[in-house]
Amino acid sequence: QQNKGYELVYKPLNMTAEGKKHTGTIFFPLPDGTGLLYNLTGTAEPPKAISNITREVPCKTGYTELLTVSNWLKHPQRFRVTIDMVKPDRLDQSTTLKGLDYIDVPGLGKRDYKLNFFAHREGTVTCKVVFREDVTGEYQFYFVTFKATPPGTISTLYLTTPVRQSASHTVTVENPLGMPVTFSTDCKVADVSLPPQFVVPAQSEGSVMFEYLPLKAGETNGRLGLFSSELGHYTYDLVLRALPAGPERALHFKASLGSNQTQTAHLTNFSKQKVEYLCKVDNSDFHVEKTVNAAPGSQGGTEVAIDVTYEPSKLGQSRATLTVSSAVGGEYTFPLVGNCLTPKPQGPYTIRAGSTASIPFKNIFPHTTAFTFTVDNTSFSVKPGETIRAKKTHSIIVGFEGNTGGSKAPKMGKLVVTCPRSAGGEHNVTWTFYLKGVTPS
Repeated sequence: QQNKGYELVYKPLNMTAEGKKHTGTIFFPLPDGTGLLYNLTGTAEPPKAISNITREVPCKTGYTELLTVSNWLKHPQRFRVTIDMVKPDRLDQSTTLKGLDYIDVPGLGKRDYKLNFFAHREGTVTCKVVFREDVTGEYQFYFVTFKATPPGTISTLYLTTPVRQSASHTVTVENPLGMPVTFSTDCKVADVSLPPQFVVPAQSEGSVMFEYLPLKAGETNGRLGLFSSELGHYTYDLVLRALPAGPERALHFKASLGSNQTQTAHLTNFSKQKVEYLCKVDNSDFHVEKTVNAAPGSQGGTEVAIDVTYEPSKLGQSRATLTVSSAVGGEYTFPLVGNCLTPKPQGPYTIRAGSTASIPFKNIFPHTTAFTFTVDNTSFSVKPGETIRAKKTHSIIVGFEGNTGGSKAPKMGKLVVTCPRSAGGEHNVTWTFYLKGVTPS
């Protein structure tokens, strides 16, 4: 006689109610016509968790967890979904955990259930997600833990604008809470301005606008931070690009050779501190102070005035650029256009008989030049010429001998100053001074 074991598998499809068991029999017929009959009993306990899932999710970032739901029967089943909180007992209003209320699974099939999680603040949330068939009461479930970690960068904001022209951007945040929330703001970029705080009404969206007003060309990277004790931190990366500014309004001058004209260039200083600007001109016919000081800029900027003097050294048109720059306040450029006319006659200069008059004459050329002096009336006398250094003023002494024959009538004449053509540029240049000789009665 031999004994041999026979393996039976108990695979219940539903739980047994309290005090009840699954029952069955198994019969083994023997060769001698007899048989062995066994009674079978089984108890199906409640299911264990399919899985314990833990996920780390940055704050302010939505996340969807896929939970696989299986149907062990041959016909379709509809499962009602409940999300039971384990820790904490109740969800904070700043945290969202939700999914569909039902899921349908075909016979012997599987479906993924989407569990959506979003947290404004750091923290840990553990829940039990139960899928229950309402008719039979059969169910399956998961334990899911979400750890809300410090938020990364929500987005990168790009702004591009020419220097000294503002560009603005609006950031929108949502307040899911049933009460207003106050946000404080923070940005270390000097060219960015924004309100120190703003309020978002309950269960609505709010916004804050910041302004980028660059003073110097180039690219700057920075961060914009928003914070509330109820909803935590919001961080945005900033990529700010300042394009070179175009030229300011041109200044136009008109002066005769030997004279000058002064006009005022105006700029707006946006720097929040006192600034010393350096002034440079690339043409010696234009003159300006080497430095100019600017008071700290107000909200709309502070105007700065710079006097520019045009003293031409040759006939015709000349152009130049005035550059006003500071390491703090940035750079401004002003086109300068000068138009030089032929010298205007001057006088008359009155000279009493037997005396002299001193007529000032400036060498406006950038080099030492020999000038010739002539008079057209022999009653007047003058030295035939003089060599005058660059940009220096020389006094031309003109004498009047008086009338001959006893006449007391005034004598008129002209003093003409000339120079070599090479000194005066492409044109022959002459300066005329009218003379009036007076003989006292």
